[in-house]
Amino acid sequence: MLRIKVEATSANLCVGFDTLGMALDIYNEFTFEKADDFGFKGFLPRYLTITHNLVYDSYIEFFKYINKEPIPVLIGFNGDIPVSRGMGSSSSLIVAGVFGANYISGANLSKDELFSLCANIEGHPDNVAPAIYGNVVASFKYDGKYYPNIYKVSNKLKFGVVIPSDALKTEDARRVLPDSYNRADIVNNLSRIVNLPKALEEGNLELIKMLCVDKIHEPYRKKLIKEFDDIEAIINKYNGKLIISGSGSTMLIISNNYEYEKELLDKGYNFKRVNVGSGLRITEE
Repeated sequence: MLRIKVEATSANLCVGFDTLGMALDIYNEFTFEKADDFGFKGFLPRYLTITHNLVYDSYIEFFKYINKEPIPVLIGFNGDIPVSRGMGSSSSLIVAGVFGANYISGANLSKDELFSLCANIEGHPDNVAPAIYGNVVASFKYDGKYYPNIYKVSNKLKFGVVIPSDALKTEDARRVLPDSYNRADIVNNLSRIVNLPKALEEGNLELIKMLCVDKIHEPYRKKLIKEFDDIEAIINKYNGKLIISGSGSTMLIISNNYEYEKELLDKGYNFKRVNVGSGLRITEE
């Protein structure tokens, strides 16, 4: 049996739209066992067939990529990453399917090549990159291939997530974005994204707060998260920074402490402390 643990992710990281992402220590776990035919266990009922199973789709896509017939497997699932909350649940399925197929097939492609394939399947790299490499990853595309740059995050920083009960589908969060941006807004984000990874490495919270001023997606998406303004006011009071995780509805808190935790919990918000993740884990049993 092959066992793959894939971490949650917080993509975009405010100014890093479709480019920057961070791994978080919340996991989905998958198993792959060779079988006579494809089968599924542990998934919700609607995902128990090949019609709606993204792990299966990604597994098959890998075999198309290497131009070989797919090897049937029994795919198992057990997960803690919330669905449709901007924490990379779909990315975890893609990563598991591709890396599982790589192992089962014996193709032994490199991690970097598998990352590029995962990013092409999803259409952008900012979730799959940290799910694979851990830490914070800045990615770019050149000549049809994606490339990662990995940054460590200082242990001076403390992270938390507020996970609302309301889901927010990625397609709905994309729909509210404008079709074009003015030059000033683009320069605003460019000037900040080149500095943010360094600030995260140094654990410089004051600099992070100055850099996390987005003009590309957060002004539009936060209107879809009814709790955002109230939670932001609380976090600002304790000198932290609140940003949208992925496309939402989850919000990521960056701070130097957890002094705000009691107030969030007293108000009934679903808050969880998280750490920066270390990347994909694969074991054979």
